[in-house]
Amino acid sequence: MPIGEACVPMSHNQELTDANDAELVVAALAGNTQAFDVLVTRYRRAMLTVAQQIVRNPTDAEDVVQDAFLRAFEALPQLSDLNRFGAWLHSITRNRALRYYKSAGRYQPQEDMEPYLNRGADTSAADPARIVERELTQHAIRDAIQELPADFRAVIELYYWAEMPQKRMAEFLSLPLTTVKWRLHKAKELLKMTLERRGYREDM
Repeated sequence: MPIGEACVPMSHNQELTDANDAELVVAALAGNTQAFDVLVTRYRRAMLTVAQQIVRNPTDAEDVVQDAFLRAFEALPQLSDLNRFGAWLHSITRNRALRYYKSAGRYQPQEDMEPYLNRGADTSAADPARIVERELTQHAIRDAIQELPADFRAVIELYYWAEMPQKRMAEFLSLPLTTVKWRLHKAKELLKMTLERRGYREDM
């Protein structure tokens, strides 16, 4: 559906699901709240991942994401480039998480990340994530991921935990797709090395 036609509110669930971000934003601005609901579903896991990296607490991350979605909905008319909705939402989430983190009494040490780690992606048995899911404890999973450099940790968390496609990940992080692909490849290699150091030597 061309963006120009999206001014007519969409009514069919499948049509909404298949629409791109720009079409959904236009539909939401035209009064279709279901269109924004689709955006919420599309980005919620990725936003939780971003918030979790900053506030270090799953419950606080949920609060941050709810706040970020509310801010985004209220500021939607101010979005100048509809095709950059994902990057815009990432910025809002990060800013709200940093504000939450800095506010008095909000910070808590990192807790178990089981709510996120249990959202396993449908990956092959050869992937590091599969090995993580099958063989390591929750504590070991968290430690292995946290050992990755921040840039690599971000892409592997979004890919496996948020189940975000690489193209959307690139938009969300405001990075070229080639950069995302390289970082993901490198992250897998580094994760494999970490797991092997801990005694897991399956062919990855």
